[in-house]
Amino acid sequence: MKKILLIILIGLVAQFGFAQTTATDFTVNDCAGNSHHLFSELDAGTVVVMTWVMPCSACIAVASTAATTAQGFTSSYPGRVKFYLVDDYANTPCNTLTSWASTNAISPNASFSDAAISMADYGGTGNSMQKTVVLGGASHTVFYNVNGAVTTGPLQTAITDALTSAGVTNYENVIQELTLFPSPALSNIKIIYSILKATNISIDLMNVLGEKVNKVPVGTQSPGKHEYQINIESLSKGVYFIKLSAGDQSQTVKFTVVR
Repeated sequence: MKKILLIILIGLVAQFGFAQTTATDFTVNDCAGNSHHLFSELDAGTVVVMTWVMPCSACIAVASTAATTAQGFTSSYPGRVKFYLVDDYANTPCNTLTSWASTNAISPNASFSDAAISMADYGGTGNSMQKTVVLGGASHTVFYNVNGAVTTGPLQTAITDALTSAGVTNYENVIQELTLFPSPALSNIKIIYSILKATNISIDLMNVLGEKVNKVPVGTQSPGKHEYQINIESLSKGVYFIKLSAGDQSQTVKFTVVR
């Protein structure tokens, strides 16, 4: 029975690496010559998703999934989630590593070929050729440590947990696709926009001096696409701005009135 349990444990270690809970620090230059100090980045609230590759054809899917998942947080958490591509044993030249990534449409925030960034610190790759970790928080916690194939769902969860641990605010843009029609306008102008969540909406019309010439308290609207038409017959010829406010966020668009 003990032998069976030992075999199972070895298999789990080979697949998922050792249960290290704290990241290992490094200070190295990336392939572009930029210096990175891991703990300083984590202390500043950055979440680091890091994948080691050979590189090889079998590594493409893993690195692509990790990069795409990390980059999926760009609009909600701008600048807060970084994807680092690392050569597994630091024996691949930087130009080869970056060329491989470019050829396979993988866009890391930084690439590294430096032995100071060691996957052995996280248990090695076992029987796989890749390892992916998610690191974050002031405690430099390891939120994810997987060898081989990765799946988007658990990776997203790990990144979200790391962001929460770091106390990072979600900067999701509530207002989407704000447009006006027509411009120039004569008597009416239509505002077309989308919002991502139920939000209190208000619309201000301002002149070029920033003075408010009209205010439209729309009220709370549900998520989705909306249109709102405003009569502008009382406005003189000239340039104006419409400011759409959704909660504590706002966007401004210029339009012209003709007579």
